[in-house]
Amino acid sequence: MLWSTWQSRGPEVQSLLHLNTAQMGLMVLLYPVGGIVGLAFSDYLSKLFGSTRITVVGFAVASASMAGLAFSVPAGNVWVSAILLVLMGFPMGVEDFIGNLEANSVDRQSSRSLIPAIHSIFGVGMMLAALLASVLAANHVNLTTNYLLVAVAVALPSVWAGLAFPKREFTLTSPEAKREQARNSRVVWTERRTQLVALVGFSFVMAESTAGTWVPISLSSSGYSASAAAAALGLFWITVTGARAVGGFIVDRLGRHRTLQLSGITASLGILLFILNDWLHVPYLAIFIWAAGMANGFPLSVNSMSSNSVRSPARVSMLILVAYGSIFTVGPALGAVGQWVGIGFALAIPIFFLLLGSVLSKNAKDETALQ
Repeated sequence: MLWSTWQSRGPEVQSLLHLNTAQMGLMVLLYPVGGIVGLAFSDYLSKLFGSTRITVVGFAVASASMAGLAFSVPAGNVWVSAILLVLMGFPMGVEDFIGNLEANSVDRQSSRSLIPAIHSIFGVGMMLAALLASVLAANHVNLTTNYLLVAVAVALPSVWAGLAFPKREFTLTSPEAKREQARNSRVVWTERRTQLVALVGFSFVMAESTAGTWVPISLSSSGYSASAAAAALGLFWITVTGARAVGGFIVDRLGRHRTLQLSGITASLGILLFILNDWLHVPYLAIFIWAAGMANGFPLSVNSMSSNSVRSPARVSMLILVAYGSIFTVGPALGAVGQWVGIGFALAIPIFFLLLGSVLSKNAKDETALQ
């Protein structure tokens, strides 16, 4: 909700802060930059303070930062707004890790796969915040009111949820424990299975990032209206949310690695149909298949990192860092390829990685099953 609210009223932010397009581009990067820095310390912080403290403090800081933006943006204060964006992004990077860590804990204790449905709530938050921003803007409700409403709406349930987490003992209570933590954080980057699962996760995040960046641009360049392009992206996120809501039933029936295989192939087919849209003229069908296939790939990649309880946190942290990294690289990389050989060829790159991820998905089985 925080991120979607910031994105949804972006044009007003640009106007109020008197930023040109390039400056706004840099401003938008500050939230994910804060998130990446937070992720770099997330595993360490979780063991030092525990999920409860981090969740309560993290969401309080992030919500307070959103509330601060409600006043700094209308005041035209660029520097304060920039600092608040980083302060909002940093705890959200940590909370992304904590949310996945606690979700894996819940999933392990359940007889059914819960990870996809838990991840679907992210899409619900994105859509609710975008809808709220749209309604408020259409009724000429100012940005300050919108930001303050969302700050409160995020803070109250999130802090309550943090307080409801199980109380666990902190594990970094001695120099030896801290050294072991540092060693695990390094070792996971050299584990072959972890590297391969991270590549699988990367392929699905690339497919997601590609849609968010290039679907509207590609459709607009093909002659579709701005509203049609926006509707296509809306369909994408609605499909992702719905597919994740039912993803657990598919995993329970097929198993994790076969679901990943099917997801990669389905998403590849959707992207291929989208590339061929100038001949087939089925953009919405292509986007639906693309989104349905892509939806559960990353949640299941995160889930596969939890089979070893000792190294699970470090592995999850590593995977999310790789995912955040792809968000920064996909836009410029595909843009450069698209400028050189055309956007159709650029969109073939995610297909290659998705098919590679499908082949490698057998590594997403539990470690005991691979031995």
